[in-house]
Amino acid sequence: MVDFQPLEQLRERFTGAEVDVLGNGPTVAAWTPGDRAIATVNAGMPLVASHEAKADLYWVQDERFIATKGPSLVPYVHLIDFFAADARIIDLVPPSYGHRVPVRMMGDVDWSRDPRLGVNHGYNVVFGLLQLLSWCQVRSVHLWGVGMRYWSTNPRYHQSTRGADVDLHRSAEQVILVNRALDILRSEGVEVEVHGPSALTDFAPLPQGQWAGQVAPLTTPPTRIQPT
Repeated sequence: MVDFQPLEQLRERFTGAEVDVLGNGPTVAAWTPGDRAIATVNAGMPLVASHEAKADLYWVQDERFIATKGPSLVPYVHLIDFFAADARIIDLVPPSYGHRVPVRMMGDVDWSRDPRLGVNHGYNVVFGLLQLLSWCQVRSVHLWGVGMRYWSTNPRYHQSTRGADVDLHRSAEQVILVNRALDILRSEGVEVEVHGPSALTDFAPLPQGQWAGQVAPLTTPPTRIQPT
């Protein structure tokens, strides 16, 4: 059973916050720390550390990352405040670590209104993170390094060559779903800004299959659970 108290503490910390979301794309190199909270994913910690900063929230939802790219995370765990992860892999973080936030992973493309029930992965780690930030009722989200141009020869700032990512064949779905997530945030009154070139701001239409209809429709007012 997932302990909800860490999630409640996370929401208390981020309610009303302005947040820099640091992805792993090459444009994240343009980011510099400021007054906004820092949330990053997967291999984002070396960049945070290079600025002598700390991450307020780190999110990982895929055991493959821990298994194959641990050196880009393990040396920097002490620079993370809230470490949120799929509940099935949270024990990879030592129990002595202060703010472990286990989150149940539910499925693929749906949008979760309440991470206490779980979140959906959307084939992309940023999709999971945005569900957490939506529930936390943040004020603004600024995305850096979320180019999502997977056809590039250098799709991630920390890689010199394209890696073997088993979800790269889902690139269209990832772009559509993260765009849908940003639209949901905007509908909730959250300010959203994408920094740098990104497939999220390209104007070329992408095909949407039947799976896209499973995402919560934007015409439905979001259900907010008020902090207690």
